[in-house]
Amino acid sequence: MSNENNRVAVITGAAGGVGQSTVKKFAENGYTVIGTDIRLPEGLFEHPCVSYQTCDVTSESDWMALAKSTVADHGKLDVLVNNAAILMTYTIETSSLDDFKQMMEVNSTSVFLGMKYMLDALKKSSAASIVNLSSSSALAGYPHFIAYGAAKAAVRSLTMSVAVHCQTNQLPIRCNSVHPDGILTDMVTHMKGEFPEMTPDQAMKAYSFACEPEAVTDVIYFLASHESRHINGAEIRVDNSSTIQMPYL
Repeated sequence: MSNENNRVAVITGAAGGVGQSTVKKFAENGYTVIGTDIRLPEGLFEHPCVSYQTCDVTSESDWMALAKSTVADHGKLDVLVNNAAILMTYTIETSSLDDFKQMMEVNSTSVFLGMKYMLDALKKSSAASIVNLSSSSALAGYPHFIAYGAAKAAVRSLTMSVAVHCQTNQLPIRCNSVHPDGILTDMVTHMKGEFPEMTPDQAMKAYSFACEPEAVTDVIYFLASHESRHINGAEIRVDNSSTIQMPYL
């Protein structure tokens, strides 16, 4: 176990599969962790270094309040993990405008707000890291992920722009994105919307690209660590090569 004493991390979407895995990883390695979610159910991971608070990641005022309390309580922020997301599967013909807007708000506008309002707290760190959760759907065309893919592609672009902004302005902040394929969490296994039937062979191949939440968490943790100190503006694929193979849908 490494020792990251006195380092502070904010992790959004903390009540979900990747969120809980990431909260646990950071806390067990000495971080002070602030986990946020729009709802905080009972049974979340508990640790002396972990606190939770409700936060609607689409709310400007919630982000402003979180930034203020983080600096007031800890004096700085070292790691921001923008993990909160929702998943609905529709095509260009079946998606409503309301569904599209909601996906963009939760999955990409939230990342913009998080980086905008937490940046001053991150500047107070000697070596800060932003890790944004994007998706393999940001890197390829998936008809049933019309809104999700668009939102996650926006996250990819936001990440690169902020990375360059921080580097050119000599800020002590790196910014990278993580691009999983399917993750074996409730969000993926209980998708809202529609999805085409797959043959057994297609289903097996799709499953081979999916991973446990811990596989994503390990990449997040690496990108927050000193070992990744020269990685900035990168997109890390956690997809077992899915985005460079022939389409399986």
